[in-house]
Amino acid sequence: MSSQLKQVENTAIDESDITNYLHQHPDFFQRHTEFLEKQNISHHNIGSATSLIEHQVAVLREKNAHLEGQLDNLLRAARSNEQIMVRLQHLTLELFRADSLSEMISVCQDVLRSDFNSDYVAIRLIKKTRENNKDQENLHFINASNASLKQFDNLFISGKPFCGKLPDKQQKFLFSTHSNDVKSAALLPLQTAKNIGILALGSKSESRFHPRMGTVFISHLGDLISNALAQHVK
Repeated sequence: MSSQLKQVENTAIDESDITNYLHQHPDFFQRHTEFLEKQNISHHNIGSATSLIEHQVAVLREKNAHLEGQLDNLLRAARSNEQIMVRLQHLTLELFRADSLSEMISVCQDVLRSDFNSDYVAIRLIKKTRENNKDQENLHFINASNASLKQFDNLFISGKPFCGKLPDKQQKFLFSTHSNDVKSAALLPLQTAKNIGILALGSKSESRFHPRMGTVFISHLGDLISNALAQHVK
């Protein structure tokens, strides 16, 4: 037991050891600001501690500015999410009011252009038969056997939106005469238990749709339109 106590005494660090270490490493608190924030410096000896206090205040100010920046970012994100939810609700109500497939397509195009800042909206619905249907005469249908659908296989397999610059072949297929004006696009698979079609949102701005943007709300948008169209597409 005595040998253990002696070992503890030999390894104990007193204030002189700390003082000597700080003299030898004057940049210690700059490298370990987390300790500086917790220091209690007496004001009666303020002259010798002025630089340390100033640095401590600077660290706290920087930390406060960082926290304020994080709060501002959270508030902006919350406002943006609220706006998106309002737009989704507006689209939902308009889709409920649509009585036919052609009216539903028209609603999607109008609302997506006005509320979701899309310069161009393309909807391609997969047609299983060649039956003539007056409700489908002016709509953008594509036959299920059309070879052009093969280029969207990965989109249907993943079931996830794609955002960014589309390959020229896809862009021409979706946006036709406006393909050269589209600088970025969001591509959404329309599917429930089966593949219904493709929804494409095009923009004249290269930064409107990009690969790093979040796709949670765009996915909700695709699910909403898919389930609405499924009621009319046979």
